[in-house]
Amino acid sequence: MLSEKEKSILKIIKLFPLFLIITFSIICSYIFFIEHNKHYVKETNALKEKFIYTEKTKIKNEVERIYEYISFHKSNSENELKELIKNQVEEAHFMMSGIYETYKNEKSKDEIIKIIKASLNKMRYLDGRGYFYIYDLKGNNIFHPILKFLEGKSLWEYRDITGKLIIQNGIKILKEKKETFDEWYWEEPTTKKVKRKIGFHKMFEPYNIFIGSGEYIEDFEEELKDKILEYIGKIKYIDNQGITIINQIGTILTHTNKDLIGKNVFNLKNSKDFSIYKEIIALSKTQSGYLSYEDTSPINKTEFINKISYIKALENWNWIIFSSFYKDSVNKQIQDRVENLEKDDKQTVTSFIVLAIILTLLMLLISYRITKILEKNFLEYRKRILEKIEENREKDNILAQQSKMAAMGEMIANIAHQWKQPLSVISTAVTGLKFEKEMGLLKDEDFNRGLDSIYNSVIHLSSTIDDFRNFFKPNKEKKVFDLKNIVEKTSKLISSQFDIYNIYFVKNIQNVKIFGQENELVQVMINLLNNAKDALKDKEGKRLIFIDIYKEDKKAFIVIKDTAGGIPSKNINKIFNAYFTTKGEEGTGIGLYMSKNIIEKSFESTIKVENSTFIYEKEQFSGAKFTIAFSCVED
Repeated sequence: MLSEKEKSILKIIKLFPLFLIITFSIICSYIFFIEHNKHYVKETNALKEKFIYTEKTKIKNEVERIYEYISFHKSNSENELKELIKNQVEEAHFMMSGIYETYKNEKSKDEIIKIIKASLNKMRYLDGRGYFYIYDLKGNNIFHPILKFLEGKSLWEYRDITGKLIIQNGIKILKEKKETFDEWYWEEPTTKKVKRKIGFHKMFEPYNIFIGSGEYIEDFEEELKDKILEYIGKIKYIDNQGITIINQIGTILTHTNKDLIGKNVFNLKNSKDFSIYKEIIALSKTQSGYLSYEDTSPINKTEFINKISYIKALENWNWIIFSSFYKDSVNKQIQDRVENLEKDDKQTVTSFIVLAIILTLLMLLISYRITKILEKNFLEYRKRILEKIEENREKDNILAQQSKMAAMGEMIANIAHQWKQPLSVISTAVTGLKFEKEMGLLKDEDFNRGLDSIYNSVIHLSSTIDDFRNFFKPNKEKKVFDLKNIVEKTSKLISSQFDIYNIYFVKNIQNVKIFGQENELVQVMINLLNNAKDALKDKEGKRLIFIDIYKEDKKAFIVIKDTAGGIPSKNINKIFNAYFTTKGEEGTGIGLYMSKNIIEKSFESTIKVENSTFIYEKEQFSGAKFTIAFSCVED
């Protein structure tokens, strides 16, 4: 014969899911209809803006990427040149040392220097521009392969156009450092143009002379420009968008149309159509940014006219970098997308309605089946309890069953609470997709997302039932298990009740294994955590429960403490006594008693309680602290 309370529990199990489905379906459908309509209008208005913004971002990113690439190599060009010259001079110096070591005991100084000069005479690098020269420490030129008339002359008093005493300053440094970089202005032999030059000098100590070489920075940068433009011309760009680089006089340096490279935009046919390039050049002199215009130039080989370009100037080289896209093509993409959505909408909505009806019926069937399973398990468990009471009247067993039955009502409340969210998601998804079908707004991605939401909610409902079934299953088999899993199982069973009172867990859990019966330890954890919840729910300030699991000296420890202020000293030694409670009629006084029995008898371990004070996030708290010590199992 069932009691009135038990009949009420079974009625809740049967009717509550159906009530939730109907109620939430009506409320959520109404809210969804309103919000979805707002969202659809907003999305339609933002569609074109989003496409334009995306395309503008693409071309800006391409231009900025190329700008950074060029700037990087430009800023490092002098360092690269210095490294190149130094390596070349050191190779020549190494060759001089080899000649010296070979002939120092056989030939005179003049003969060895003559061999060195002959060896260096034809040595070149940088496409023939780079050569080597030799001076002594009095400023006399010993060797120069280009300006032969300098050999034997003193350049001690020679100054460049800045007034710098090139040879004197260099020799002064070489006497201290033995090698050095230097820079000066020198007349280029072929063009007779004075240019800035970087050089490297290194002492050849056997004869107290030094060898050096240099390169004109301007010439090196021109070579660098060619390499950069060659690299840019080989890049494959997103959606066939390309980078165009012109200089300030309109010469095309790189372009997706290779035939245009080297030509001037103002000298092409129909040059009157190139007024936009004057605007691009003018804009680049003052700022970087976007420019909208109509492109009717001969370069435009597309059906589109309205164009947007992003322009950025590379000032020191007088380059203008820009990339573009046609607004007309974006408008066409938008129109194509809208047409495709409308075309697929009817078939998609029809398919969804059929499937939604099937899924709804399936959910009702699953809900009915789950409630029957719960009812059956509840009755079976009740029957076993009664049989156990009749078979065994021992105090500990009676108290153990009473403790678990006392927790059952709260477990049912947890089931109801944890079902609310997935049932709400299911009802929202079903009614929302039906509405989109009726309004002609359903998209493929919305359809698939709705199905996924319903499926995941079904899995969650099934998982929730499995969790509670596993807890109530009377399995006394002992095995090795991980304490981390115990915390996870307990959290699934009781977490919803803790959320109601804004009680939060702080976990510091290691993977530690022990031997015993899992469900019994879950019951202990539920008792300890529920006691902490009851102590915290009416407290002001932060409501925290700390769970620490760790291993130390072949022992496994579970430590649970709260911020409820602690247990009164007059009660702390009584809390494990049978029927002792401070909760009045709401308490049974058997939870902690049974927890102690399970730990000591079933697990042959210890449990103790004390009040503790501790610091968390720079704030001091006090509360009860339970420590359970087990013998751990080695991996």
